Amino acid sequence: MGLLTCIDGGEVLKKGYIYAIISAIFFGTAGIFVKLAYKTGIDSISLLIIQYIIAVFLMFTIAFLKDRKKLYVSKKELFSMAVLGAVGNTLMTVFYYKAFEHLQVAMVTMLLFTYPIMVFIYSAIFENEKIQFKKMVAIMLAFIGCVFTLNTFSGEVKYSIRGLVFGILSAVFYAFMNLYTEKKLEKADALTINAYSTLFSLITLFFIRSPEFLLGDYIKFESLIYIIILAVLCEIIPLTLLYTAIQDIGALKVSVIGNLEIPTAMIVSFMFLRESISMMQILGAILIVYAVYLIRGQR
Repeated sequence: MGLLTCIDGGEVLKKGYIYAIISAIFFGTAGIFVKLAYKTGIDSISLLIIQYIIAVFLMFTIAFLKDRKKLYVSKKELFSMAVLGAVGNTLMTVFYYKAFEHLQVAMVTMLLFTYPIMVFIYSAIFENEKIQFKKMVAIMLAFIGCVFTLNTFSGEVKYSIRGLVFGILSAVFYAFMNLYTEKKLEKADALTINAYSTLFSLITLFFIRSPEFLLGDYIKFESLIYIIILAVLCEIIPLTLLYTAIQDIGALKVSVIGNLEIPTAMIVSFMFLRESISMMQILGAILIVYAVYLIRGQR
């Protein structure tokens, strides 16, 4: 019996690692489909609204068919999901997609993945977490990595200040999402959290852009193809794999593996969009990944 338990446990761990890797790779490809969708003439808010409509419909359908009881949540949980969606998810994705209008895919992805640094700073200041030497080194490495990523020493300004601000703000609200979920929704079902928070995010976006545009001929068929891909391949599937991996191997290991999004974004943007990547940016990406690993590896 003990041997069988070890074998089963090993299989679960193996499955968890595989799911986490696939999830990171799928997430890392999101930028290329956003860029391709922009080329069809659609703007970021319209793209997000349609993406969320598709994602919300599919997630609630899956949750209803899988276990409809999990869709019943308390008023307190519903309020927390509303805050998570309306504030965190909405602002994170809006700024994230806006950044793609001004910066390369790889650069936006790298800026987003400075969010663990922000989580650490918050914990150190507001949660009175002890600042260890390794964590201080990690912050310095992350800062240097960001400098390298932005080609600061190249002698030429190759980035948009507006895009840079959007990218950093997306990281700020991504950090908020992680902290808020950990504190307010630690016992809720993952798919339920995703479904409701996305729904509230969609409702919030309707205050920014009237849904009347959906009735016109503004949306091209080509745009719709990319949006469906974003909703299914870059949101629903990777999130499902992510939550399953967390259950199998834990959030810490999954978060470390999640940094595969950075090299994935760099590779796909180079292959499909022909975006140039310098050795300095590659070094910056390596430093950011290592810095995030150091921080997340600390208790």
